[in-house]
Amino acid sequence: MKYKQLWFGISFCLVGYCCGTSAVLAQSRVNPVAEESVLQAQINPTSLNNGFRLRGVQASPDGLLLLINGNPQVNMWRVANPDRMIVDLQGTEVASEMHGSVIPLNRYGVKQVRVAQFQQSPAIARLVFDLDPNTANTAWRSTFNPASGMLVLKPTGATTPTPQPSPQLISNGGVASTAIPATIQALVVTSSGQLIIQADQGFTYRGSQDPTSNTYNLTITPARISAQLQKPTLSANSPLERIRMTQVGNSVLIGIQTTAGWRLQDVGSGSARQVSLSLYRPKGGTIGQIPSSTIPTPTTIPSASVPSNRGRGLVVIDPGHGGPDVGAIGNGIYEKNVVLPIAFQLGRALQQMGYSVVYTRTGDIDLDLEPRVQMAENVRGDVFVSVHANSLASRADEISGIETYYAPGAVLGQQLASAVHQQVIAGTGAIDRGVRSARFYVIRNTTMPAILVETGFVTNPRDAANLNNPAYQERMGTAIARGVDQFMRYYRR
Repeated sequence: MKYKQLWFGISFCLVGYCCGTSAVLAQSRVNPVAEESVLQAQINPTSLNNGFRLRGVQASPDGLLLLINGNPQVNMWRVANPDRMIVDLQGTEVASEMHGSVIPLNRYGVKQVRVAQFQQSPAIARLVFDLDPNTANTAWRSTFNPASGMLVLKPTGATTPTPQPSPQLISNGGVASTAIPATIQALVVTSSGQLIIQADQGFTYRGSQDPTSNTYNLTITPARISAQLQKPTLSANSPLERIRMTQVGNSVLIGIQTTAGWRLQDVGSGSARQVSLSLYRPKGGTIGQIPSSTIPTPTTIPSASVPSNRGRGLVVIDPGHGGPDVGAIGNGIYEKNVVLPIAFQLGRALQQMGYSVVYTRTGDIDLDLEPRVQMAENVRGDVFVSVHANSLASRADEISGIETYYAPGAVLGQQLASAVHQQVIAGTGAIDRGVRSARFYVIRNTTMPAILVETGFVTNPRDAANLNNPAYQERMGTAIARGVDQFMRYYRR
């Protein structure tokens, strides 16, 4: 689709100086340029000018913060059908990891901002503001502060955020190259329902919501995890179920999983050094105080009678997800479909060893978290094993392996997790990603020793193929059973 050639009488405010602010009224003209080229330009760093470098874009309450090593000429114009504003930064190179980025804004009449290397020689960085056509025209102002290395694009009337120190750059013959990685220093949970991710300098990130797994995924590039990372302490009633951080090359991947009925959304920040995510309920769409109780509304608890002969012990097996809750998705696989046969193989192996088994589900049914726990309590299980499959963002498809979780402070749960994990690694030859503690609802609310086994990553092609292979499912189930048996022998001494 081509841009339509048209004229606008709307005023945009531009500033072309290094400190302070001023306004220049401009009448905007649109040139007939193919919109597809905005996000499809192929980057060839050797052909870009030795000029400015855009290395970070972040939404904030005051506008859009651009991390840049200078004050380029800024050209703005507006186009229609669909309604959008084009912002060109002359003589500016876009960091390769930012090309094609989409930053959600949802304020000032801007739904999102797309970033790309529009032209190579001379270099032009292009930002496309996708506008809400129902919002009145807004004049924008650009302000640059050399001390912070921050160019602020904001609508008139908004205040200027406090400048932050600029990220350091590695110089290569006078050409600005990749920024030194930001160090992720802390994750802070506030009482107002916000999760704040803090770094030692400004950084670039991408965020996306995966509603099928109730997970918000963040990719921060370039970045690294501090050895002294401050992690949040999640209360028993927190809607935040789990926070996972993984170093993948020069990127840090953060996956934040919430309990059923809760989501996270990016609400920006006044600082280029942090990201603020707020909890909300999709139905009400409101952000606010974390409630005192966030236990999911129970559904009917499936009937499960207490076996008259418990044998060597009663093991409750919990195949994760089910029904419309498909779990993790990757390589054409739904998590719910691979964990059920693994759970059945686990049950068969345990029964052959003389144990009694109760399943929380044996079919593709929708089952909440609380009924799973209640069933385990009703049958007075000796051990609880929840079977799951893992996932990460599609860009991290090289990550694979097994993780086994126990609830924080659960001594017997940790012993069970260690025994099972050791047997699974030995029996499958999978990558060992360790025994970890996490606040998963089903393992922190059961009174018996409880674990959650992440049997592999559906987003990794090799793991996905294994998880979908009946022979591998049998090996996985048998290995988990051997670990349970090892624990029970020690536990019952």
